[in-house]
Amino acid sequence: MPIVTEIRHRQALVDIVADGVTLARIRREHFNKCPLKPGDEIHVDQYTARVASLQLDDAYEAALTSLERCDRSARQLSESLRRRGYVDAAVEAVIARLTEKRLLDDARYAQRMAETQSAKPVGMYAFKRRLRAKGISDEDAEEALAAFDDDQQRTAALQAAQKLLHRYEALPVREARAKLSQALARRGFGWDAIESALDGLFD
Repeated sequence: MPIVTEIRHRQALVDIVADGVTLARIRREHFNKCPLKPGDEIHVDQYTARVASLQLDDAYEAALTSLERCDRSARQLSESLRRRGYVDAAVEAVIARLTEKRLLDDARYAQRMAETQSAKPVGMYAFKRRLRAKGISDEDAEEALAAFDDDQQRTAALQAAQKLLHRYEALPVREARAKLSQALARRGFGWDAIESALDGLFD
């Protein structure tokens, strides 16, 4: 078993360290109920399970408060709770409870994001990357992407191109078109939408 070499106190959090490796980051109030000191042996799974039993109610309340402030995906909420010193076992139990109660729903979260983003000049592929970064599954992402149909993407690409055009107005048409095409691709638009937008813009 690892031997604790250092206890680092940082504001409301405590890091339990063995040979330079952080074994656990815990809220100070819960660490005080399960104290350790340098030189103690620690069975990490058993220790964090004991801490989790103390944290469950607090972690659940913290999660509810977080969701009241803004909608989040399960991954975002999990990462937020861990940063605040709740151990994995407590976080996983809270996520499962919220999901069961339908208070946390990645599919619904993705749909709401799609409704908001589809009204903006946003490329479908950029939106999909954003969903993945938030931990949304491919299945839930594909359902949300239904809001980004061909007509919507052509319109969005044209809007984006109109906003970008001033950067390239001094260039010859062919060069301006090429640079706009690249800029739209970087913003996550597909080639059909890009071609349609540039044809409409330059015509």
